[in-house]
Amino acid sequence: MRGVEPGEETVKNFNLKPGQVAIVAEDSKVARQLLEQGLKSMGIPAMMFNTGLEAWIKISEMQKEAQANGESINDKIALVLTDLEMPEMDGFTLTRNIKRGEGLRQIPVVIHSSLSGSANEDHVRKVGADGYVAKFEINELSSVIHGVLEKKR
Repeated sequence: MRGVEPGEETVKNFNLKPGQVAIVAEDSKVARQLLEQGLKSMGIPAMMFNTGLEAWIKISEMQKEAQANGESINDKIALVLTDLEMPEMDGFTLTRNIKRGEGLRQIPVVIHSSLSGSANEDHVRKVGADGYVAKFEINELSSVIHGVLEKKR
């Protein structure tokens, strides 16, 4: 895992709607810190969770709150960034839940993982993820996030 260099010129800065956040599910404390720093350098506020289940509970709460206020979940969640291997709920299940959830499927999901290989990438596509990034390349992460957010617009 390489360190994050916030000053790197190739990192894109994103202008999200006020109030939008990235939901991040990652069980490694070091990876969580790197992701938080990387997202911050991109201008993306993040809510960090240790497991897919914790992230799913928060997404569900945010969806209920948005519905109660007559808002779209897209006004609250810009994207979900998830690891694959985590306790309680893995990234595949979290992604599947989002992509099958009524009112949630339009949320971009980017999977980041140290697991590589065509079998994993095939599985990532099958669960409906919008992007895949190997851990941990900040420039690649920035490019993938840029791509999924542009596609959403």
